[in-house]
Amino acid sequence: MSNFLVCGKTDIGLKRHRNEDNYAVEPEYGLFVVADGMGGHAGGDMASSMAIETVKNFIKTALSDHEITWPFGMDHSLPREINIISSGMRLANRYIFNASKGMGTTMVALLVRDNKAYICHAGDSRLYRIRGNSIEQITEDHSLAAEEIRRGTITKEQARNYSLKHVITRAIGINADITCDCRVESIISEDIFLLCSDGLSGMLEEAEMLDIIKSSLPPLVKVGDSTLREGEGGLLEESCEKLIKRANEKGGHDNITAILVKFK
Repeated sequence: MSNFLVCGKTDIGLKRHRNEDNYAVEPEYGLFVVADGMGGHAGGDMASSMAIETVKNFIKTALSDHEITWPFGMDHSLPREINIISSGMRLANRYIFNASKGMGTTMVALLVRDNKAYICHAGDSRLYRIRGNSIEQITEDHSLAAEEIRRGTITKEQARNYSLKHVITRAIGINADITCDCRVESIISEDIFLLCSDGLSGMLEEAEMLDIIKSSLPPLVKVGDSTLREGEGGLLEESCEKLIKRANEKGGHDNITAILVKFK
């Protein structure tokens, strides 16, 4: 399925002096990436920029060249697309780690091929799926707060005020190598994927994000006896703008980046 609409936007927020988020929207490759440079480390903006460019360039090359040399070998138990994304992220990790110890970034990457969503991430940048009238977080944060939630010691609501909620347990560039969490999801018509930095997910509840996205979408229009298609106009730009605006209204404590991909 390659018939989709996409919009990506980033904003510095209200508290930061520079934007350490970066993102990539490459619709011709079905590739979408968000990286959030770690503000507690030197050169977070440089780390996220290096990670985006490295991953983007490697994936583009790998998709067009089946004879590519794999920098870390290939795991034949995994789909080629997952190998491509994870290799790109590991390559970015190597470059950033060698460039300057202490520089780091989170990342979430989505590659769309043949009705499948190939997803890899490291850190707490997230991917959500909106299907029908529900929203689901597909990625699982690599953070102390998320670990406490998984242990059952705090709830998701309590995690918003957890004193160590910004401590990341996995990120690109911090160690010599990295293991990314990867998964494959089927895509059905009208699915929407939201990729975002924690400047968005940390400020808005899931219900708020769902309401903003759904309320900005154009209505479905009936054609003939049974075929439904999306009405003209009202693309995703308004949804991205509203998400960022709401995050800023609630404090804008961090840089805010959002990519929306809607499948027809």
